Amino acid sequence: MARQERRYGFLIRWVAPLIAGPALTAAALLWLSEDAEREDLAAARPTILDFGRLPSPPVLRQPLAADPPPPVEGSGRTAAAGTAAKAPEPALPLAPPPDSFEALFPRVTVLDAGRFRTIRDREPLVVHLAGVNGLAFSDSCEGTVGRWNCGARARADLARLIGPRAVGCVGIAAEGDDGESRADCWVGSRNLSLFMVSRGWAEPVDPADPLLAPYAGKAKAEKLGRYGDGSLRPPDPADE
Repeated sequence: MARQERRYGFLIRWVAPLIAGPALTAAALLWLSEDAEREDLAAARPTILDFGRLPSPPVLRQPLAADPPPPVEGSGRTAAAGTAAKAPEPALPLAPPPDSFEALFPRVTVLDAGRFRTIRDREPLVVHLAGVNGLAFSDSCEGTVGRWNCGARARADLARLIGPRAVGCVGIAAEGDDGESRADCWVGSRNLSLFMVSRGWAEPVDPADPLLAPYAGKAKAEKLGRYGDGSLRPPDPADE
């Protein structure tokens, strides 16, 4: 009798868990499946608030945009900028000083926009700048501010350029009937005839002069010197 009780106790202790374990697992799986079905029915069941409402469109994931391609050279904004860019102005001709001068005048007195007085061989000499006709000291010009002393302004501009420096000249012609000698002159690296034309104070004797004509046209276009109204002065020679 005692042996049978021990046998039954052994069976209950070891066999019962083996039978009860799968049964509990099956019951849990059945309960989970029924719970999922209840949730699906609850989610699908419409309410009174859903009547008359348009269905929401599905949300699609958009692919990430790829990096934009590099701009093609010469197209788009670059091409427009190149078209709108202002073309460079053609270079104006230059008049560099010669290697040596026919005469070097250490001191001169400026008379007007195209002449100065000096001493040569102990004799007074009036030099007229070659190739130009400048304003006389007494000349006046008409502008939007009225008449103004353009001749006096022109002489002051030439005197300021020369200052205390010596003037070197070449091609000094014999004195004419007016007692003046025409010559091509420089102070430092500046040709005086070209300087006065570029400032609008003198005009080329020959309107087609290949050296002076471009400067005369530029001075007129920019309304410098005699072509202006007297309210603006040309920039200081030292700043050019």
